Amino acid sequence: MIKQLKVLLAAVAMLFVLAACNSESASNLTEAEDVLKQSLEAMEELNSYSMKMESEQTMNMNGEEEITMFMTIDADMMVDPMAFYQNLSMESDIPMMGAFETEMYLVDDTIYVFEPMMDEWMELPMEMAEELGGLAEMQLSPDQQLAMLRNFVDDIEMTENNNEYILKLAGEGTDFMEIAQVFGGVGTEGFDEMLEMFSQLDLNFVEYEIFIDKETLYQTKLNMTMDMTMGMDGETVRTVQLMNATITGYNEIEEIVLPEGL
Repeated sequence: MIKQLKVLLAAVAMLFVLAACNSESASNLTEAEDVLKQSLEAMEELNSYSMKMESEQTMNMNGEEEITMFMTIDADMMVDPMAFYQNLSMESDIPMMGAFETEMYLVDDTIYVFEPMMDEWMELPMEMAEELGGLAEMQLSPDQQLAMLRNFVDDIEMTENNNEYILKLAGEGTDFMEIAQVFGGVGTEGFDEMLEMFSQLDLNFVEYEIFIDKETLYQTKLNMTMDMTMGMDGETVRTVQLMNATITGYNEIEEIVLPEGL
């Protein structure tokens, strides 16, 4: 059961990363669809960025046993050539899981993962990405995100402050499952395997909020709340995930450098 919970926690807590953009100004846009369209066009030129993501996930078993996991990710990303550095820390009250911290690099189509229990680096080929939780799916680009949001443009609420457009989308049920698929790991191989164990999957609520800079059209922040209930053999698991991410350092990273000795 612990192994299954680890798979579920990892699958639902997938990375929410962004990629791609230019400096076209759109400070006078008034419609959500225009903001999405121009931001999508702008972000295609972005080649690097940094991200900090924090996530809190709570799982409730049959309304009684509750498990909580906290995760923090600091990452530097490059689009071309594809490369990244990631520091991931997790803390959980799951027995035998506790606190965990690791680092990962992707450079020259090779993955390097630090194994803290063994205090050593492991070198893995790209073919091992899926076994690391669906690495390909974790690198969600902003064009994927924005294209998805355009499918719900009539449901998007847009507000603004002095510097940013704020786009919010909230809903529940099967009509909004696409949001969970793109931003919650549903549809990735690891999560699909987990779903095969459940006879029921209900999306109780999902809310996605994205912040776009008015001048640059770069995405600067995103927040997500997702509440799902899964059932299997008369047992129910409710998982609630709160996630926020801040994106900075656009086009400031010129190279991902491996630590000495790798």
